Amino acid sequence: METYGNRLPEDPVNKKSWIAGLGSRAFVIGTTLAFRSSCPNFGSESVVIGYAGTKTIIVNKAYEEIDEYLVLDAGDESIQTIDSLGVTTRIAGSFGEWITPELQRATLREKYAGSFAAVVFDEPARAEEARLKLLKLQEEGFVELEDIVVVTKDQHGTIRHDELSHQARKEGLLGSITRSIVGSILFNPILGGVLEVVTGVVAASFSDTGIDDRFVEDLSKDFKPGCSALFTLVGKADPERVEEAFRGFGGRVLVSSLSAENEAAIQAFLNETRKSAE
Repeated sequence: METYGNRLPEDPVNKKSWIAGLGSRAFVIGTTLAFRSSCPNFGSESVVIGYAGTKTIIVNKAYEEIDEYLVLDAGDESIQTIDSLGVTTRIAGSFGEWITPELQRATLREKYAGSFAAVVFDEPARAEEARLKLLKLQEEGFVELEDIVVVTKDQHGTIRHDELSHQARKEGLLGSITRSIVGSILFNPILGGVLEVVTGVVAASFSDTGIDDRFVEDLSKDFKPGCSALFTLVGKADPERVEEAFRGFGGRVLVSSLSAENEAAIQAFLNETRKSAE
């Protein structure tokens, strides 16, 4: 709250919050006191920190929508949701586990209008294959690439990365494309130690012209030998053509500017098509 309080709304129910529905200090105090006075099973160590949206329940054989709020348990630091009837659901084991991915997404979205993603592959040549696909889509006018970097880490741990030249970036901006925002290769994020690296450096690790080398190097330290990774910064794209080109392609997102919902939906789609392709 001390760090982000001035960027959070007093009414996250009706106003979009900078980070995942979090509310300001006034919202936290007011809503917590309201739950404590109206909900007998609301623990003394529980604090309402934000708004989670609505959920559908059945009442007298009819469907009704009720509100859900985000709750921090100050005792064990877990994050839960609680609905207006007092029913709770645990969603994360700690505040840090819950906030880190959302904080990264918010920081990336604030820094760039385009979509950013870092995607890692188990095969050393797979990232380069993905880059060639994107460059072909750009030549055909279906994708606008602001920057794209390929990283490979050999079996000895040596890291090499190649980036899109400034001239190639400039030429890529001239393509005729739709206004739809591409899903940055469309993958689901992986939680882990790599997120701690990103959180500490993401705000200062990009340049105005593209993805900064220091960010690539810091993130690449955690890659296992024999893998490859693709860092993309995509302005605009035709999502149907991108989806068609990368259907069943595989890969795992380490960090992106996409919403958690979009990442999860796209990952489910990729998993299904990958199985059918095999």
